[in-house]
Amino acid sequence: MSKINARHLTVGFPLRVHRNGHWYKSIWNPRTKRTEQFYFGKRADDPKGERAISDPVAGWLARRAAILAGIDNIRVQATAEDPGLGELMNRFLIFKRNKVHAGELSLAMLHDYIGEVEHFVTFLKPSTPAGGLRPEHFSAYMRHLIRDRKLGRHARKRVRGLITAFLRFGAKNAWYVMPNTGTDWVAPATDPDSMRQAKTRAGVKDYSDRILRGEEIDRLLLRAPPTFKALILLGINTGMGPADLGRLTWDKVDLDSGRFIYPRPKTGAPRVGFLWKKTRQALLRVRILKHNRAAIEQAGDAALVFLTRTGRPFYVEKEIHSEVKVDGKIVRKLTGVALSNTISGTFTRMAREAGLDGVTFYRLRHSFKTLGKNARDRESLDLMMGHRDASVGRIYDHETVSWRRIERVAKAVYRELWRTARVSGAALR
Repeated sequence: MSKINARHLTVGFPLRVHRNGHWYKSIWNPRTKRTEQFYFGKRADDPKGERAISDPVAGWLARRAAILAGIDNIRVQATAEDPGLGELMNRFLIFKRNKVHAGELSLAMLHDYIGEVEHFVTFLKPSTPAGGLRPEHFSAYMRHLIRDRKLGRHARKRVRGLITAFLRFGAKNAWYVMPNTGTDWVAPATDPDSMRQAKTRAGVKDYSDRILRGEEIDRLLLRAPPTFKALILLGINTGMGPADLGRLTWDKVDLDSGRFIYPRPKTGAPRVGFLWKKTRQALLRVRILKHNRAAIEQAGDAALVFLTRTGRPFYVEKEIHSEVKVDGKIVRKLTGVALSNTISGTFTRMAREAGLDGVTFYRLRHSFKTLGKNARDRESLDLMMGHRDASVGRIYDHETVSWRRIERVAKAVYRELWRTARVSGAALR
């Protein structure tokens, strides 16, 4: 130890040098009933310990009262136990990638984590200790989401959930105490009334209650090629979204009985449905298309239902690996996930050309659920939507939903769309 540091220790200098090279002090915590070590920065960066003592935020004098009271929440330490945000991001994404390989997480979800965590870490700097984050950091980032990225309420709520999961990962591994996120880091209200109010204030037209009618579906079907005709009918008949339809394979569909069983790739939740006669006819037309026949000959019923004219999937997700330098060595690492889905964009263009305002592919899903409520069978509708009921009562409910009930919901949706049609026989069978 240098003479200067030895003098500090002999004249009552309150801090010591840990073997990991950081200034620290051991303090008895009355709340946890144990001695804890508090760190105040690297000795190499602060050889005299001046910042360790007098830093207005992270120094000993600034934190002493809270530490002695057992309520210190800064915990600024760049040790292995409290990694910087950059190191924490590496550990977190490796953990999530392993979840993908185990079949417990979709690549789409990994894509969301990579994008948002990288945004967060870049904004707050990779070297910032994860356990040293304070409410001011979260307030600044929330303002960034609103002012710079201009994210709406649903998007901000999603980002907040992803970042909070990222930080809780480190806290659950006992690398640091979960930071106090403050009052600005809250999920914005996304209930229908709040969304309508926000859109009214912003002068944006509200399409949240937009439900398609049968004659509007017919207008879309008239302009749609065979593949999109089947996509539209499946969307309104089953409530499936564009990503799930892009991953649908023939073995999930029974064109003879009209039944299909297709767990949601996103959550693994069970999902079933009953297909109307016109939906089955549209799928049969798709099945005999040249590029579909070729795919079925090669992969059988494991082939994708929906392919482009060149035989490629509409929905694509794949890992992106790049060569990066780590500790002086070039290694290949996962740097992102490429996602593409042309179903949504093509459908939106078709709806706009048909003069249908506020209609996206997800309006089909919303319409299916809204119209399906007329069957007054919530359990069946939830099963068809792929929704889980997490209530305590549902845990003890082992009711089996019959196919007759599923068919009844499908019939109710058809009846509400085309009120003049007779749906008791030919329309569904």
